[in-house]
Amino acid sequence: MNKILLPLLLLSSTTVLANTIHISPEMKIGPYEGSGISGAGMQLGLTDTLGMDAIYISYSHTSAEFLDIHKDRLKTYRIGAQKQLVNKPKMSLQLEAGVVEYAGQKGYYWSQEVETAKATGASISASWVIAVTDNIAFRAGTDFNYINRDKTFLPYDLTATISTGVVFSF
Repeated sequence: MNKILLPLLLLSSTTVLANTIHISPEMKIGPYEGSGISGAGMQLGLTDTLGMDAIYISYSHTSAEFLDIHKDRLKTYRIGAQKQLVNKPKMSLQLEAGVVEYAGQKGYYWSQEVETAKATGASISASWVIAVTDNIAFRAGTDFNYINRDKTFLPYDLTATISTGVVFSF
């Protein structure tokens, strides 16, 4: 996380004072069928910086469990930007890129043996943001994580989650 936070702080310190702070909590749905709300995340950054509506860092944590014998956890660390595309109603696009860390456990009912796996991969995200006031907006989007499935217990190389959140600027 410090690897992402330090460049953002250096970047923002070279610009003229930013007008506001960007904070956006989120909920995640997925990555498995029937898993429901399985994660949460947070964006934290500055608005009106470097010609963008917002520049921020993003962290999320997604977990899934099957019958208490198979557990997967995905943590993402990304850098993102938000740019307004439509003026009325005020709508923006957020794009993020970074890394994902995977940790998994797989057990068996007939044995006490538990296998573990850890891997890293690439993570991207895109969200559509609709402002309801100058300080509050809602967003919805999707995240894609690529991790080599030979190093995980996941059935595919690509996992996807749907995310929704609220953006606060003050």
